[in-house]
Amino acid sequence: MTTSIIADSAKLAENVKIGFFSIIEEDVIIEEGATIGNYTILRKGVKVSKNVKIGSYCEIDADCVIKENAIIQGRIRMGESCLIEENATIKYGTILTSHVLLKKNSFLGPNVITLGSTHKRITVHGTIIGENTYIGAGSKITGGTEVGDDITVGAMSFVNKNILESGIYVGIPVKKIK
Repeated sequence: MTTSIIADSAKLAENVKIGFFSIIEEDVIIEEGATIGNYTILRKGVKVSKNVKIGSYCEIDADCVIKENAIIQGRIRMGESCLIEENATIKYGTILTSHVLLKKNSFLGPNVITLGSTHKRITVHGTIIGENTYIGAGSKITGGTEVGDDITVGAMSFVNKNILESGIYVGIPVKKIK
């Protein structure tokens, strides 16, 4: 008897570990060595590559792709069609809106939020976080914003514009300090 619900059309490789009370919907692909925590939902069409670790209480929306060796800690909410590239890390409590791209080796600290609407309630998606970029705990990033490669954003910062030049940024709104 299993305690998780796995759709008949889901494709799970050998050596996949799925925790208790999880839901794996139609057409999900989970490659070898992946681990899915307890109470986690993988919506239709999600692809989880080799050696990915997804924690407990996560909800990964339709058509997201999570590449090799990514770490998705617990209580993550990810909107549809996000792409998480190799070796990216998303810490506890983070919320990503739809169509977010986290490039290789990017790091989102705990409780980072990519926002999906403007103050005029216009929906904006497509936030991009560059390679080797670190976003500190509790930071907020406006929808459709690009944070380039090799950038550090300090904890509790507010990114309200594209930042493409490498360096260290902090504040509300962010300013380059180094």
